[in-house]
Amino acid sequence: MKKLRVVQITALLIVSAALGGLVSTSDIYTDVREGIVSVLCLSCIKLEPKTLVEFTFDTANNEPHADFVLENITSGPIFIFYSEDACHACDLMEPVVKDMFQVDFNKNSWHFEHINYNDTLIPFLFTNIDHSPTFMRDSLSIYDKDHIQGLPMFTLVTVNYDRGIVKPFYTSVYGTLTLDTDEERKQFLVEMINDGIELYNEFITGYNPE
Repeated sequence: MKKLRVVQITALLIVSAALGGLVSTSDIYTDVREGIVSVLCLSCIKLEPKTLVEFTFDTANNEPHADFVLENITSGPIFIFYSEDACHACDLMEPVVKDMFQVDFNKNSWHFEHINYNDTLIPFLFTNIDHSPTFMRDSLSIYDKDHIQGLPMFTLVTVNYDRGIVKPFYTSVYGTLTLDTDEERKQFLVEMINDGIELYNEFITGYNPE
């Protein structure tokens, strides 16, 4: 009986090792593993550093501002909410943004409208990069200020005075903003938007669209 049990255990170990080797060398295993790692990096790991509101004139990839930004900047400071399907932090931030702007949108699509926010017109864009036109997805790299490549990402584009010229001036913040409650996250975004509105009201009259 003991001999039979030893044989059974040995056979089980051999089969397990063989299956493990097969799975670890298969394309399926590689695809699944890379997909999981990619989602974790985008949603969590890269979003650990403290996110700061630091406005800049320089786009993240030195490309021109997105056309849809330049076409709408004369209406008001532009707020962009970048999201994707597999993103827990996006799901956490979605109700915060909806409540703040009193706006509704479908997570599995994209949405654009002009919103009256505290007597200021805000061109608002929500874009799920898994379901958006190419030009919207490409704009993510333009405004990824901290080169985090993480989602969600919130971009505010306003204007400011730079060496004699009024130019688009933007900031981007990421994830759940390293804050613990919806109220804290909402207050963080409200302060960021108010800063953008103040700059916009001061300098927009000097802005000359090209």
